[in-house]
Amino acid sequence: MKKLILATAFVALSLTAGASIAQEKQDLSTAQQAEGRLILETARNLVSYGETKGDALALVTAAKMMASVPGKVLADGQTGEGGADTSTAFDIEGVLKKAEDLAQGDELITKVAGQVRETAAANSKAVCYWQYYCYYNGWCEYAYACW
Repeated sequence: MKKLILATAFVALSLTAGASIAQEKQDLSTAQQAEGRLILETARNLVSYGETKGDALALVTAAKMMASVPGKVLADGQTGEGGADTSTAFDIEGVLKKAEDLAQGDELITKVAGQVRETAAANSKAVCYWQYYCYYNGWCEYAYACW
């Protein structure tokens, strides 16, 4: 019985240690990067739609999507060359404030905005980041990098 308890404790400790290391540097597979790019592009389009149409739900959904990808999402024009922690993050807080203003006290929007803030705060300390690149031909995409 003692061995079983010790083995269980060892496994739990190993999993916890692995999770904290993964937060520091998280290499993503090609498929995970493609999924992240798709999520970020969709979120970017939702922000544009929400701002244009005055749709609070679209804005808060976009912010939630941006905060859900692993790593830090950098603001347009920012590079992570000096480290993700020295670069400005995408203004998720600004999007959430705009959504709350448009929602005029809607409890659902306020609740989801609070949850998104917690997730975004955790990602702001990540060493891996998403940078928005635009190429000479006008094609733009998010690229994932770790330093």
